[in-house]
Amino acid sequence: MIDLCYVGNSSNDEIIVNNEIFNTLGGSCIYSSFSSWASFNGRIAIISKVNSNTSLLLKEKQIKFYGTIVNRMTEFIINESKSTCESRFYNTDRIKLETRIDVNYLHISLRKGVNIQNILENELLNYNHLSVDVMIHSVTDFIPIIEKYASKIEILFCNINEYNIIKKYVKDIPLVIVTNENKPVLVITPTNTISYNVPNINNIKSATGAGDTFIGGFLSKYVINKDIDESISQGIYNSGKSIENIGPLSYDQLCINKIIKPQLLPNNMIVIGNSCAGKTIFINFFKDLYDIYSDIDDLDPLLETFMLDDLLYQNKIEEFKEIKNKLKYINKIWKEYNDNLKTVSHYTKPAKMGDGHDIIRPVLWDYIIQMAVTNSETHNIIQFSRGRDELYELEFIENAYFRSIKSFINDLLNSDNCIIVNLVSSLKTRRDRNRIRFENGGHYVSDETMNNVYSKDIFEYTKIGDSFGYLIVDDKIIPVCTIVNNKTLNEIDLNKFLEYNVNRVIEYYNDFKEKKYGIKKDSKRYLAK
Repeated sequence: MIDLCYVGNSSNDEIIVNNEIFNTLGGSCIYSSFSSWASFNGRIAIISKVNSNTSLLLKEKQIKFYGTIVNRMTEFIINESKSTCESRFYNTDRIKLETRIDVNYLHISLRKGVNIQNILENELLNYNHLSVDVMIHSVTDFIPIIEKYASKIEILFCNINEYNIIKKYVKDIPLVIVTNENKPVLVITPTNTISYNVPNINNIKSATGAGDTFIGGFLSKYVINKDIDESISQGIYNSGKSIENIGPLSYDQLCINKIIKPQLLPNNMIVIGNSCAGKTIFINFFKDLYDIYSDIDDLDPLLETFMLDDLLYQNKIEEFKEIKNKLKYINKIWKEYNDNLKTVSHYTKPAKMGDGHDIIRPVLWDYIIQMAVTNSETHNIIQFSRGRDELYELEFIENAYFRSIKSFINDLLNSDNCIIVNLVSSLKTRRDRNRIRFENGGHYVSDETMNNVYSKDIFEYTKIGDSFGYLIVDDKIIPVCTIVNNKTLNEIDLNKFLEYNVNRVIEYYNDFKEKKYGIKKDSKRYLAK
């Protein structure tokens, strides 16, 4: 039996780096199989189309070849400086299987030029486990294949851009492994997400084939014992060696000297704080590292409500009627207004002083966050502000933050995997930021609202330290991390501040999960949960 078999294209590549031209063997299954060969002593094979010289090279490496011998392999011109990949010659021959193959782990690169169904349904090919990877240029073409064979696919490999295209189609695949250049590698399961930091590489020569090399390194360990930490570490290590050179790995042996420790990421991050406390800046920095999260912000439904109210206050009935089909969130409010046009009970009114609006029906605070959360996905960042509203407190006798979180928490997927990040900033600092935001074309919160509603931080939670604690909502215990954001910083200092606090949030989330649930910092335990 073959331990590990790769299916994909093989090619002769011309790689242009800094105006230098390098001719090298390439293709997904070449990069992956050579990577596995460097870190695995088992039986490796490829199913592809290669010329006779490449067939001899594979034989020298004791990589078994199945498929078709061709006179001329596919040829690519890859210009890394321009980020282009052009086909100079494309071999259209079919991959033929003529002998029975028994494979333990089968990996298929979903690429044009490979008849995937012919491979997967070929009676001559018998496999125990299946993994696949995708490529940005053709990923949408293979969505039907992913959907059709989702129940058989155990692991899907992709980069961050590919993941954001196909994430709604891979929710049930047991392991989705996402690379993002020098940023953390993510292992996503239906219930948890694990992050692995990538060491800095200083001597970078070529990025071509780095993803395929990662796959080869990962699977070379995974086929042995399914140890995720070791497999990810080997994948990162091999990929690092790949980008220090040009072309497939030529090493005889690559052994990792360190296992990268995993960190658990929340599926849902609830970012709260008074207006202009710095929520958006924090979120943008976090997403630059972990760009798998969908944004949920109740500002958009709030602005839609302001717009409806303004139209009716100005008696622009026809515009009000026409705007119905353009609304994304507040169709219920539009219908309520439309059914009662002569006696509309407005949710907001223009502010008495300055620009902006005042909320006159406090239940709107609940409505807008509920409407925003209807678009939630597997990973979400929910951003909103709440302040002191006497009408709200009189009507509901509950903290506005607590009531808002309670209203949507159970509607989130993986709602047990949440953290609340509470950003705190002085009123003066926030008033200055509010004015600057408005001058730069952003939303403006009225002075009256800033001074009265958002004057103080009203979020309440059980503290277990100066800036840490938890909130109990229904039967859920949600960790809370507070960030004090009072300073105006230059870009360098701001990035240091954000990096420090992002790390604090993740570390506290992991510590909290470990203490509450007994989850050790071990991927096997994470995946088991």
